[in-house]
Amino acid sequence: MKIGIINYGCGNSSNIIKAFNRIGVNCGLIEKKKDIMNFEKIILPGMGSASQAMKVMKKNKLDLYIKKLNENSNPILGICLGFQLALKDYEITKTNKIICLSLIKGSVKKIENVNSPLPIINWLKVESQNSNKNLKNRKFYFAHSYYCNLSLKEKNVSFVKINNKKIISSYENKNLYFYQFHPELSGENGLNLLKKFKEL
Repeated sequence: MKIGIINYGCGNSSNIIKAFNRIGVNCGLIEKKKDIMNFEKIILPGMGSASQAMKVMKKNKLDLYIKKLNENSNPILGICLGFQLALKDYEITKTNKIICLSLIKGSVKKIENVNSPLPIINWLKVESQNSNKNLKNRKFYFAHSYYCNLSLKEKNVSFVKINNKKIISSYENKNLYFYQFHPELSGENGLNLLKKFKEL
């Protein structure tokens, strides 16, 4: 399957391409709606501004095609910001929200009450209630100030603890593979997740 990376002008695409190259996969960039039809799997990359990313996607109508691919159960990988953009809305401030892709229910909120400087930049151990051996008790590289406000009771999520506060670290369900951390920067643990996506 061909893998395409949505280019919304602020993502960490170059490192993602390098990581996939390490496991023998060539990725292409998606900038216009005509590009997206050339790919069967897509990646929403991390880093950058949520408002800028949504603005670019809506301008080029990529948001509509991403939703269509999801309806058709095409595999979608979301990394950091890319995971956040998959939710319903993104809370910049208490009075300012950005409407996102709504691939899954939930809101993105700023991290608060963790007694740590933001952004959170660290290697953290992922904990999970499911049996995903590629995630549970393994360390991944995080760099973020916002988090996906999903229920910790969901069987499809994992989390990390920051000063005893639980923060969602991933959501995997059917065709969706979303990670708050950066697998492309997480060494062998991250490459194992990318291999899993490659093999879908």
